Amino acid sequence: MPHKSIPDRIIRYCIDSIPEGSSIVISVSGGSDSVALMFMLSELREKLGITDLVVAHINHGLRGKDSDLDECLVKEHAERLKLTCFTRRLQGHRLEEAGLEAAARDARYKFLHDIRIKTGCTHIATGHTMDDQAETVLMRLMRGCGINGLRGIVQVRNDAVLRPLLMVAKRDLVAWLSENQILFRNDTSNNDCRFFRNQVRHRVLPLLETVHPGATSHIAALAFSADNQWRLYHGAVSQWINQYIGMQNNDFFHINSKGFEGRYLAAEGLREFFSQRGIPIDRYHIESVIENSSRIEGTFLLPGGWRYLPRRGVVVFERSESTAFNYVVAVPGSCRVVEEGRIISISIETSKPVVIDQGKDVAFIDGAELGSSCCYRTIMLEDTFIPFGTSHEVAINRFLAKQGMTSPFRKRAGCLFSADNKPVWIAGIRLDERFRVTSATRKVIKLQSESFLY
Repeated sequence: MPHKSIPDRIIRYCIDSIPEGSSIVISVSGGSDSVALMFMLSELREKLGITDLVVAHINHGLRGKDSDLDECLVKEHAERLKLTCFTRRLQGHRLEEAGLEAAARDARYKFLHDIRIKTGCTHIATGHTMDDQAETVLMRLMRGCGINGLRGIVQVRNDAVLRPLLMVAKRDLVAWLSENQILFRNDTSNNDCRFFRNQVRHRVLPLLETVHPGATSHIAALAFSADNQWRLYHGAVSQWINQYIGMQNNDFFHINSKGFEGRYLAAEGLREFFSQRGIPIDRYHIESVIENSSRIEGTFLLPGGWRYLPRRGVVVFERSESTAFNYVVAVPGSCRVVEEGRIISISIETSKPVVIDQGKDVAFIDGAELGSSCCYRTIMLEDTFIPFGTSHEVAINRFLAKQGMTSPFRKRAGCLFSADNKPVWIAGIRLDERFRVTSATRKVIKLQSESFLY
């Protein structure tokens, strides 16, 4: 066993999060965090009153030989500690595929729960650290979250998952492993900044630590505080959902307009309920629903094929079978429109371009009224705009028909809209006259459309 003692504060965190008499499946990837967790729980087994420990490792097969070496190391450590080790190998995934992180996480937790049931263990323990917590909170903040989202990674989940090291810094675990000469593996895919989390890990958090040392621990502490606040607030949110949301079926529900009179409680209620329904919304969508709830007509789009229709006294939500989409685009920023196979990018120009016309896939606009974000969404029948070079407002669908676009393509066509729902640019086709760059323009913004299909 390791000869260097485990720090007292880590022991305290373990005691606080692990119920006495627990039997635990430890999720071990081979990295520093999970290897430290395995050795620490093994050493503290008697002190914590743990009745049984088993190890579970899933080989995602994403890094070839390196993935196999991870598995070998986990098996060697488990044998050294005299712990039963369960492994599973997956195939068919590639590092560059869309949605890989979510798919890998789902597969991993399914495997862990299968092992827990098979062995009769009471809990699952994962090696999430303070660093993971800070990353998660920042990611959710950037996407637009409420109090529930600020909780980040929950230390003790309702599905028997425990995170005993959640308030421990990764560097402390690495130092402890080094002191005790315990080997661990470094997953090179964790350096791939194509993944959002890795961008936060390697670019954002280090910058924050440079500006304000200790930022990581403060962000993690915020999550802990938000978790306590959510426990107090959750009752009111649940009551709001039960009082104002009427359910019909999996593709339809409605919300009583009175529920939107308390704006902040409504926002948390919408976030919670949409999360339960698997509707992928962010702050922009929440605010749009609340703002439009007082209308008595119109149709508005949400991600995941959902749309909502404000009516007198009620807002109706339904899932459409169409390919409708609605993406938020930050200014500056970009988004990947899967339905059209294009990437929409928005950048701020430091000076007026010498050449305005740079092809159909580039447009320069007067950005005075654009705001901090836009949306790129499906064109609705009621949407109108003023085509560049004209002075009369026309229906966008009628304009596209005159341009020779057939009905099936018009139903799937998208347009960039400002935050206040003004049409800005039908990508690759026409700009709205109201956003023309003139001699009076003080803020020039460049819009660009790029295909990722070829």
